[in-house]
Amino acid sequence: MSSYAQPNVLTFKAGAAIAQGCVVKPGADREHVLVSAAATSKNFGIAMNAASAAEDKVEVALPGGGAKGLAGGTVAFGDLLTSDADGKLVATTTANDRAVAMAMEDAVVGDLFSVHIIVSNI
Repeated sequence: MSSYAQPNVLTFKAGAAIAQGCVVKPGADREHVLVSAAATSKNFGIAMNAASAAEDKVEVALPGGGAKGLAGGTVAFGDLLTSDADGKLVATTTANDRAVAMAMEDAVVGDLFSVHIIVSNI
């Protein structure tokens, strides 16, 4: 599928380089975001565009809308997704992980695929 639901987007400043489709978490202050490095971080959205350096603008898809996520493993439609150590989306059923999205199609490593943004601890 090449489409996704209308995103709910806010713009932030990158705290460092961020790849399109990666999971983000709060940065140094309320204006900055960083790539997530753990399933248990305060993950809250997905980068809609790449930021090549700190202070670049990055649009973040927030709960209540769709996005394109970057797969860090094999995922199936309907899987709950969290961040791996590189900010890529992976399936999870692990207690205390923070789910940031639900897969809206199947994907394999490296795919940009359709997701619906949710934020919930498992």
